Amino acid sequence: MTGLGRMRELVRQIAHCEIDLVLDSGGQDGAFGRALRRRGYRGRIVSFEPFGGARAGVRRAAARDLDWRVLPYALGHRDRAWMRRLDGLWEDVVAPGERVLLQVESAPELPQVLAGAGEFGDDLALVRTGVARPAVFA
Repeated sequence: MTGLGRMRELVRQIAHCEIDLVLDSGGQDGAFGRALRRRGYRGRIVSFEPFGGARAGVRRAAARDLDWRVLPYALGHRDRAWMRRLDGLWEDVVAPGERVLLQVESAPELPQVLAGAGEFGDDLALVRTGVARPAVFA
């Protein structure tokens, strides 16, 4: 299946699961968010990217999109200067009642990001890693 086919299928899953918010951990240059938009996703996106050059890229991608926010840190299992736990950010980025897809760019990082979700891990409707894997229903 081509990349476009995978993204089309993901957007179908997002619609089926009534996802309102995509949390994009490792936003890099914004390619994932741009692909979601090209395939018709119109909900909110919050991208997390701690590194300046990459963050500038994702900020450019999100610049004209009022429903796409970029935060300057990574998601992880503890708070550091450049990393935050999702459970500490949850109320700032997730509105009450929103259904959430968590996208983690690198599969090896997923356990740490989920550990940092703490009590909110059960509130993730879908979890996805990388660009080649299907979403997992929670």
